Amino acid sequence: MTVTTADPFTDRVLQLGLTPAEARRLLEASPPRLRGVGGDPAEIFAPARRKVGMLFTSRSGTTFFVDVLNRTGRFGELREHLNPYRQRTGVKKWKVGSMPDYLAETVRRSTSPDGIFGFKGTVEALLPLAQVGELPDRVREWSWITVRRRDVIAQAVSLFRAKSTGVWHAVGRLAGRPPMPPYDFAGIEKQLELIQRKQGQIERFIAHHDLTPLRLVYEDFKDDPADALRAVFGHVGLTPPDDLAELVARTEFQVMADDQSRRYAERFAEELAADLA
Repeated sequence: MTVTTADPFTDRVLQLGLTPAEARRLLEASPPRLRGVGGDPAEIFAPARRKVGMLFTSRSGTTFFVDVLNRTGRFGELREHLNPYRQRTGVKKWKVGSMPDYLAETVRRSTSPDGIFGFKGTVEALLPLAQVGELPDRVREWSWITVRRRDVIAQAVSLFRAKSTGVWHAVGRLAGRPPMPPYDFAGIEKQLELIQRKQGQIERFIAHHDLTPLRLVYEDFKDDPADALRAVFGHVGLTPPDDLAELVARTEFQVMADDQSRRYAERFAEELAADLA
C-alpha cells in the first residue's frame, strides 16, 4: 500500500526506504543552501545518457571495486558524490547555491565521455535525488547495483576496527594492517545492527519499486573481481576493456582482514549464539 501526503517531497522520501526522522537528520547535516526542494531533473542530468546507482553497506569492498571501474575511464568518476561531506566540499569549492546546482555541477564534472554518470552510497544518498524530483519518478532510468557481504559478522568486525582506529583502507603492496582495538562485544554488535538496518533500507527501496538490480556479494567477487566487474559492464550496457584483468592486478587496495579480525569474528559469533540460546 502506498501512503500519500499533501507534500510531494514527503511522498518521495517515503518511497526511498528512509524514515522521516532519518530524512530530517540528513537535511540538517547538509549545507543550509542545499536543503531546498525543486529543480529540473532533465536539465540536471542532461550530460548523462546512462545513470548508475551503486547501493552498498560499509566494508563490502566497494572502494576497491570503484577504483578499478574509474581507472577504465568508461564510468567517469564514480564516487560517493551525494553524501553530506561531499556536499559540503562541493559548496565550498564550486560556490553553488542550491541542490540542483550542486547536482548539475557534479554530473558535469563526473560523467564519462561515453555519457555514463554514476554514484555509490547507502540509501541515504538517494535523498538529494528526491529533493530535485529525479527519484522516484525516474527510478527506472537508472541501472542499479547492490553490494553486500554474506558474512555480516566479519563485516561488523571490520567496521568496528575502522571506526575505532580511523584506518579505513590499506593502500599499497607494503601497507600494514592497523592493530585491532580491544575486543568489545557491544561495540561490534552496534555495527552489526547498523549494517543490517542499512541493508534493510536498500531492500525496501528495491522491493518498493520492483527493481532488478545487479547483485554483487563481496565473498563471491573477492577472489575473482574481474568476473564481477565484467558483470557490471554488461549490466550497464558497455563492453569491458580488454585489459580489465590487468587493471585489477594493479590495484593498490588490499584486503584488511587478518587472523586477529577473524578471531574476533569467531569469538563474537560464539558469544552471540550463547546469548540467543
